[in-house]
Amino acid sequence: MLNYFLIKDSCRDGDHEYYDYVPVETTMTSEDLRNNKNFWEESFLGWQWHYIEQDESNDWWSGMRIVSIYDWKPITKEQYEVLDDVIGAWSLDQIIEQGEENWLPHEDNYEHYGLDDLIPCTEYNKEKE
Repeated sequence: MLNYFLIKDSCRDGDHEYYDYVPVETTMTSEDLRNNKNFWEESFLGWQWHYIEQDESNDWWSGMRIVSIYDWKPITKEQYEVLDDVIGAWSLDQIIEQGEENWLPHEDNYEHYGLDDLIPCTEYNKEKE
């Protein structure tokens, strides 16, 4: 069964803040989103901003901009379809797949992400070679 959500992300660039709204469909539940199942938040931000890194304060950065998931809320299938017609809609599972290698946690958090000493982003590894 598909569920529908409207995700609001945030970008702080100097003194300015910007917000994007992305309607998504997914088999994940509200509880899954609350629990950050499959590290969807990190993958979403990696997808949205192409590549993000976490600092020692656990903030996520894309270049000189700090980015985050501001909030999300459930929407109906009908709302999702209207938003798809107006601004485009996405599959959260595809977003996760496309963004899952575009984020790098701070080294103090590798264990939390099950990475130990690994670096998840293949593009990052290529840049370092």
